[in-house]
Amino acid sequence: MNQKPPDRDYQELLRRYRAKVTRELIGLPPRISTRRSRSANLRQSDMDEALRGGTGTYQKLENGVLAPSRELFLRVARTLHFSDHHLRIAHLDLFRTDPVLPMGPVSPHWHRWVGSHTEMAFVCSPAGDVIAANDAFTRMFPTGGPPSNVTEWALLSAEAREEVLQNWERDWAPHLLADLRLALARHPDDPALQKLRDAVRGDSRTRHIEDAPTGVGDEPRQLRHARRGVVTVRVLTSYTRGVTTVTLLSETPSRTGAATSAERRR
Repeated sequence: MNQKPPDRDYQELLRRYRAKVTRELIGLPPRISTRRSRSANLRQSDMDEALRGGTGTYQKLENGVLAPSRELFLRVARTLHFSDHHLRIAHLDLFRTDPVLPMGPVSPHWHRWVGSHTEMAFVCSPAGDVIAANDAFTRMFPTGGPPSNVTEWALLSAEAREEVLQNWERDWAPHLLADLRLALARHPDDPALQKLRDAVRGDSRTRHIEDAPTGVGDEPRQLRHARRGVVTVRVLTSYTRGVTTVTLLSETPSRTGAATSAERRR
């Protein structure tokens, strides 16, 4: 006799959350049972009613018969009040990718996080609005402090183009544009990102630059630090729950390179 295959993660989570959720919680009136008692338990058919889908659609989804679209599955997960953590697990199980989650409340602990770094570090919104920055990052700028929006500064300001980001048009701009394009793909309805996209398209320099195949975090790049002069950095980025954390690792010259430079000065 063929045994039924075990449930996948997303099926187990659908059943778990449906068992916890009531009709009232998803906006449906209590059901009147045959014994005239009010029943709040959520049936598979109730999910069809809540989703305004065809009869049996949710049953097929929960039983693994129907492979849902991303849009349908996200609607189901929102209706059942999935936690973000379980939504990620189910989405990865179904589609092998992380879902794009809306930006949640900004944690007050980001200032502590950047303050714990000796390297230049900051946290920003998807559009580049600086949420927190450490002193090492602040000291990089000729003006004495970081801009309010680091993406706009890096792509459109004369300070970034002509003074701070070395070989801006070749080494920085194409990769910054690639990161902007990715942010827009994640958050297509973000008005701040839409405004940045329009500004880039209307700018006489950036509109002629093609975005690179990778973001800014791949290769070492040079910038002119306000106090240290030209330094080589590697940009490490991480995207989590609607914010981007960025660390600029300064590359230390090797001992051999330092010795060679010292010999040349003699």
